[in-house]
Amino acid sequence: MNQWQRIQENLQGAMSGESYRNWLEPVKLGHFGTDRVLHLLAPNSHVQGWLESEFNGRILAAAQSLGLNASRVTVGIEEPEAAPSQQSFDFEPKLEQFKPEYTFERFVVGSCNEFAHAASLAVASEPAKSYNPLFVYSGSGMGKTHLLNAIGHQVQRADPYMRIVLTTAEDFLNDMVKSIRNNNMQSFHQRFRMADALLVDDVHVIGTKERTQEEFFHTFNALYHRGKQIVLTSDSDPTAIPGLVGRLKSRFSCGLMADIQPPDLETKMAILDRNAEEVGTVLPDDVRTYVATQVNSNIRELQGVVNQITARSRFVNGRITLGMVKNMLGALPPQSALGPSIDVIQKVVAGRFGLSVSDLAARNNSRDIAHPRQIAMYLCKKLTKSSLTEIGKAFKKHHTTVMHGIAKIERDIANDKDLTAIVNGLVEKVRVSTNPR
Repeated sequence: MNQWQRIQENLQGAMSGESYRNWLEPVKLGHFGTDRVLHLLAPNSHVQGWLESEFNGRILAAAQSLGLNASRVTVGIEEPEAAPSQQSFDFEPKLEQFKPEYTFERFVVGSCNEFAHAASLAVASEPAKSYNPLFVYSGSGMGKTHLLNAIGHQVQRADPYMRIVLTTAEDFLNDMVKSIRNNNMQSFHQRFRMADALLVDDVHVIGTKERTQEEFFHTFNALYHRGKQIVLTSDSDPTAIPGLVGRLKSRFSCGLMADIQPPDLETKMAILDRNAEEVGTVLPDDVRTYVATQVNSNIRELQGVVNQITARSRFVNGRITLGMVKNMLGALPPQSALGPSIDVIQKVVAGRFGLSVSDLAARNNSRDIAHPRQIAMYLCKKLTKSSLTEIGKAFKKHHTTVMHGIAKIERDIANDKDLTAIVNGLVEKVRVSTNPR
């Protein structure tokens, strides 16, 4: 292990996994000699500039703490062995980027979603005229992605030359990282900042990503000041997104915010009818009512049950009856029987906060890591039969640390409705991941 690798190891524990992978991991040691200068080599000018402006002092301090007699740090740029491959983006407007089944015509409107539907329709009819940005939020599987695609469909049909970019926040992050590594940010900026409409799904993912938030902030401003439409979806309102910086919270909230509530019984029955019609079947009234009362509020789950009823009637029973459906639903293992695992909970929580599972078990007590870890521990205690010791082992923590984390979340939930909404949303995601229908 050379001097630089020792310094990297020293600094890794004080950084998020994303920051380390983006900024420190690709840096190499140039040389460290008698001049007492630690010469480092960055892969490109973006990493070089960030290290010089944000991290130079911390690198020097880490080197000195490890006994290296370094007086200063310099950062050069590594000479590439071959010309780096350039990441290119497709700017051609095309309807193919939108899911064909997610249109306004196929969206079932009820009291739970009528405001979000009306706002989306208004934006699609006159982009950037009234509601900009439009921020739609709800729990998982309630129709946010459907509305986002429906907006794209309608805008593109009305003007085939509109440059519409539909993406997820995770894809935005990944494209940004690739562009930085390939020294190709110009192409990245051209794609996102020159769009006529930017539609971003699951924007809460950037909540703990400092560098991504910085880039998204400038992208948002560039589009907003050019009078271009921005539509964002999230699993919570901007103020409840952990780690989201204040200036993005204010920008996300400056247009129109619309939430989608779980569907009521009548809306669920209408959704079942629509789903049945799309697969070429008809649900008897007693079957439709029974399924609507028995199945939880996730719209995707309703669609999955219709698909199973249709398949069973065609290949096994021949006719859809209430008895057949009761037997079918009864044969599906209930959530309580399956029970989520600690692994599933860790994956769901890590995904919600834009972390990796290894981040949750890392020796890092920054709030961006510690708070999601405590939520995950709380859910493990709430949703599994695992002991505190077993939970601690999964997170590489002592059982007293687990006890403290659970108690803190319990106290916070009692006084924080936004945290309660986040935890409830995670419980639903864990349930769906454990027992998909």
